[in-house]
Amino acid sequence: MKLLLSAAEMRACDNSTIEKMGVPSLVLMERAAISVCDVILSRFEKCNNIGVICGPGNNGGDGVAVARILHNKGFCTKVLIIGESKKFSESLKQELSIAKNYGVELSYIKNRDSISPKEFSSFFSECDLIVDAMFGIGLTRGLDGNYKSACQYINQSNKPVIAVDIPSGFDTDSGKLLGDAGVNATITVTFAYMKKGLVLGDCKEATGEIIVTDVGIYCKDNSTAKLLDDTVLDTIPWRPTIANKGTCGKVLIIAGSDKIYGACYLAALAALCSGSGLVKIYTHYNNIGTIQSCLPEAMYTAYTNYDEVSLIPDISWADAIVVGPGLGTAKAASSILKTLSKTATVPVVIDADGLNVLAKDLSILDELSAVVPVILTPHLKEMERLCGIPVSEINYDMENIASNFAKEHNCIVVLKNHTEVITSESGVYYCTSGNEALATPGSGDVLAGIIGALLGQEMDAEDAAVAGCYVHGKAGTIAAKKVGIKGLLARDIISNIHELI
Repeated sequence: MKLLLSAAEMRACDNSTIEKMGVPSLVLMERAAISVCDVILSRFEKCNNIGVICGPGNNGGDGVAVARILHNKGFCTKVLIIGESKKFSESLKQELSIAKNYGVELSYIKNRDSISPKEFSSFFSECDLIVDAMFGIGLTRGLDGNYKSACQYINQSNKPVIAVDIPSGFDTDSGKLLGDAGVNATITVTFAYMKKGLVLGDCKEATGEIIVTDVGIYCKDNSTAKLLDDTVLDTIPWRPTIANKGTCGKVLIIAGSDKIYGACYLAALAALCSGSGLVKIYTHYNNIGTIQSCLPEAMYTAYTNYDEVSLIPDISWADAIVVGPGLGTAKAASSILKTLSKTATVPVVIDADGLNVLAKDLSILDELSAVVPVILTPHLKEMERLCGIPVSEINYDMENIASNFAKEHNCIVVLKNHTEVITSESGVYYCTSGNEALATPGSGDVLAGIIGALLGQEMDAEDAAVAGCYVHGKAGTIAAKKVGIKGLLARDIISNIHELI
């Protein structure tokens, strides 16, 4: 796993490198510029005319250094610095002085000048590639004036765009577009570590390909958020040679209602394909015939009118429990959750309608999480119901909202979005292994089944949530390469779990 930093954490690392380690800021800037140049040289061999648009801060200094390095390598470079000189950072001033000494062509636009996108287009007409070095991780407000015009030009240019550290116009922590204009990059070259905003909100779509480069800044704080990668797969236990189905995890799937059966089928099938030795489905009688014909490998308990007497033996049988997919929110669903809160002795995954039941009575969650590990898997709307915060706010503050809820209710929250955020009392993880193909019916049921299976194999609850998310996303990405982004079904995700487990 890799560290994923906020703007404040990155600044702290930067300052520590300069002040405690004694590495001059200009050295770090030079390293950053060299890394951008390396990307341009390796990825855009035919681009000989480079345009660089710089802002007044250190991101602009990076851009000037990029132009100077390329100029000295024989490239044609055109540099445009936007802003009042009295607001230029000291590092930018130094880079401008060095570039001038080397004969780099430098042009300036003051804030009081009004330049249209068309005029930017004329200035950079001969350029093959544009470098966006207007603003980095310190931006706190939307682009306006000439910065906005420059952004509009960049996005209309149809030229490759390299963003320095982060595309201009976006918040580094949330990925939110701060105004009404943000740069759309072909490649974002970010320094030292990934930044949270690059995988969140509006910015995720604007970054293009992300390349993280080592510039000599190192973070020693292991409490920061982690970005999941293939190393997560190593945490999933191997099946012993002497295993039998009774030792590979018994998972109880409590799902489906009198008119809904697909969700419990998908959750159960996902659990079986993720290594569960035994899977038992507890569902309404109406579902049994249909699901049994599709999934003979599972075991079944049916009810017509819910009575906890029929459920308690299955709760006692299980090593892990998944509850909620397709369960409905009628009285029976609420009674099932209350029974679990009183009798469960193993980890519980709560998804879909199970979450909607909890939203009406969080005391059920608190009672359950006081005795067993509980993993919640809400999407943004379900999270809104749980915590009362609007989706529009959750979307740009996923980590804090999920973390606060997890701490308040002693549970693990897997907050589902185009990037998933997994939070517990002890850690925060971001999962980007999936793609837009996972926006398909039943995808969440599959995730719940995978996590349930890993819990049944005696994985720690936090580890199971993290690994389950990663496997789910990556299996979906593998499947999408075979069936297409729009054609992917939840069953296709399940069909590719074997590639990873």
